[in-house]
Amino acid sequence: MAMKGFRKKLSINGLLDTCRKDFDKIPDAKQTRNGITLTDCLMSGVAIFGLKYRSLLQFDRDRVDETISHNLSALYGIKRVPCDTYFRERLDEISPKQTRKAFKSIISTVQRGKALEPFRFIDGSYLVSMDGTGYFFSDNIHCSQCCEKHHRDGTVSYYHQMLAAVIVHPDMRHVLPLAPEPILKQDGQTKNDCERNAGIRLLQDFRREHPHLKLTIIEDGLASNAPHIATLREHHMNFILGAKESDHAFLFDWVNRSNVTE
Repeated sequence: MAMKGFRKKLSINGLLDTCRKDFDKIPDAKQTRNGITLTDCLMSGVAIFGLKYRSLLQFDRDRVDETISHNLSALYGIKRVPCDTYFRERLDEISPKQTRKAFKSIISTVQRGKALEPFRFIDGSYLVSMDGTGYFFSDNIHCSQCCEKHHRDGTVSYYHQMLAAVIVHPDMRHVLPLAPEPILKQDGQTKNDCERNAGIRLLQDFRREHPHLKLTIIEDGLASNAPHIATLREHHMNFILGAKESDHAFLFDWVNRSNVTE
């Protein structure tokens, strides 16, 4: 009976329901406006990724379609789908930290249902691939938390980036996303945030939420530095880090000299 219940929770309907219940717990300062709750807005965001929409505009156009509307209600539990403008307004008010509980609940549910076991790989650990990605860039629109790029001609570009991490396995098509870490100006700071600092926060938060999970972190050459490796070791994580000869001349020179000595 217990396993039957877990199988139900591990279905797409069960996992989306788990996600929605955690969204329901996020405080909504503005309460419901226009009959559209904050949870409906957040679940609409999940639907955009789940249904592989290329843009918010396309989603906004399709939301009035009877079939799409039915699927959003039946599968994602969305009572009223927000328009593009209202959707942006509401999500801009939410801190990414407030959505962490949903990611933790999904991983914990998958783990308790034994569905995480197939992802074990090297020495019984789980492979976690981490990398940064950009999702906003503008020469005009910006906020107080935008990172800035100052050009030689005196103009300024504004951007937002995110450090994403997913549990992967080379023989599996599916991945399990972990809570991403935004790369943005922290409160009271004047300097740009960076992927390295975001990595420290992401690893700290994940290890606090999953203290016993055995991990092997996979990253590109940007992470191949002593401070970051020290952080990985501090959290008892194994690692596979990329290294290019053009970026790590001293390392390659040391390896080449060691080979000659031997």
